[in-house]
Amino acid sequence: MSETRVKFYRGTHGMGIVISVTYDSDRIIFDFGAPFTPLAQVYDGIVRQRETNRVKDAVLLGRIPEVGGVFARRNLQDLSLESYEDSPYHTAIFICHLHLDHMSEIDKVHPAIPVYIHEDGLKLQKTLEEIGWEKHYRDYSAFRHHETIEVGRIKVTPFFSDHPCPGSSGFLIETPDSVICYSGDIRFHGTQAEKAWKEIEEVSRKKIDLLIVDSTTTSPSEFLRDEALEQQYRIPGRDYLPGSLRVQDIYDGIEEQLKDFAGLGVVNCYPRDVRMLAELKQLAENIDRTMVFEPAYACILYKCLGIKSAVIWPDNDETHPYHEKLKREFPEVTAEQIVSHPENYLLQNSYRNILSLIDLDGLQGRYYHLLGEPLVEGMKEYGIMQNMIARLGWQFRSFINLYSFSHAYPNHLAELIRVINAKTVVAVHSKHPENLNPVNSEQFFPREGCQYVLKDGRLSESGK
Repeated sequence: MSETRVKFYRGTHGMGIVISVTYDSDRIIFDFGAPFTPLAQVYDGIVRQRETNRVKDAVLLGRIPEVGGVFARRNLQDLSLESYEDSPYHTAIFICHLHLDHMSEIDKVHPAIPVYIHEDGLKLQKTLEEIGWEKHYRDYSAFRHHETIEVGRIKVTPFFSDHPCPGSSGFLIETPDSVICYSGDIRFHGTQAEKAWKEIEEVSRKKIDLLIVDSTTTSPSEFLRDEALEQQYRIPGRDYLPGSLRVQDIYDGIEEQLKDFAGLGVVNCYPRDVRMLAELKQLAENIDRTMVFEPAYACILYKCLGIKSAVIWPDNDETHPYHEKLKREFPEVTAEQIVSHPENYLLQNSYRNILSLIDLDGLQGRYYHLLGEPLVEGMKEYGIMQNMIARLGWQFRSFINLYSFSHAYPNHLAELIRVINAKTVVAVHSKHPENLNPVNSEQFFPREGCQYVLKDGRLSESGK
């Protein structure tokens, strides 16, 4: 008997999503990333990855779950896991966006399995390979929002989610007997929140059986709110919780602080969040400053969005072919120019080039840590960054918790669930899924590694 089956390999109690939907021998998997554990990460920049043992090491270290039928037989070595060559499944993988907890392990997948990324995300992936931040292990297939891809009898229609990483998407998945919505990382406090709500309203026109929803901010430690707001925490609505920041509030705050400031503004942002790079450049223009990027960031912004910017060249021994184009076609700003007129610039600086700031010693400065690396307070590198800024005598400002920035606030989650009106909802990407407010849906708590049958909007163990 044909039936829709859902298996939650990972993501029901933290980050690193890997979930499959199967109908007969057709299977889709959405996302293929490692857990986000920066304080316990084996590959810390010092430990080198073993090339011929990439798959085996990743499985044994728990970076990827034991998914059968996606790895080449030769790469499994002595692991007792079904290989791609022995699998009965017709499989395709869909990546919601290029943050590492959603796609870091995709290089281990057999190259014959199609891996779909939004066309804007694919531009970013190719750029990261060009600048040497990613290795080219495989090719990818591009999708566009609202264009349906068929994997046998399973239909997948991507839709827009308001997230700063290019091509970020949720997925509407239709099998012959069920309809599933996977939100991907979604938020409604970004600069395109209205578009995100319209997408959700459009998705809700389908009769959704199962909603799998990003619930990161249901973990109290990962959402900044006042204890006095606990009673409002469970009130559905599209209004913002008092004290909650919109992304535009962050930009407005920086503008206000730098508008009449005679010193230098410095931002540390995440290079994969390309929309933020463009928005920071616009912010600088709004207050008559020139936005200055390091070469890799300038290349990413240009390749992904076609936006040229000023470049500052760090004093290091890195040389790449793409540098030649930047040197020919992009305006250069030197440390000497910044020292002469710091009020004219907003400078992007990454942790890897933090020593470049020594050239700017003696200036007044305001440093904004906007979710760049190091990502989490408590990491050794985070302390080094703070100490460096303190030595310079600059003000240090971190606007918002890492997790809240890219994920929907709790009241927005409740409103999303109300609008989708699914029979069943499963919280993923959260350490405390029990805190989700399901509003008008029945919440289900799946066990990782267990396969479930989806029938009439209800999940039950398949026993297979």
